Amino acid sequence: RVKALVKADPDVTLASQEAVFVLARATELFVETIARDAYVYAQQGKRKTLQRKDLDNAIEAVDEFAFLE
Repeated sequence: RVKALVKADPDVTLASQEAVFVLARATELFVETIARDAYVYAQQGKRKTLQRKDLDNAIEAVDEFAFLE
């Protein structure tokens, strides 16, 4: 799936398997990090399920996620 997304970009002409793997791994780490931060807000609301507002709160609170605003 990651390779298909890379190929969909008209600016990319060639991507090695290693590059695709690194992109996939970086995506996994990003999702894990933002989910962990959002889960803190879900716990504060005494919930176990993440909601959109938990992600929004994590994005607002963590400077590294400022690009998502």
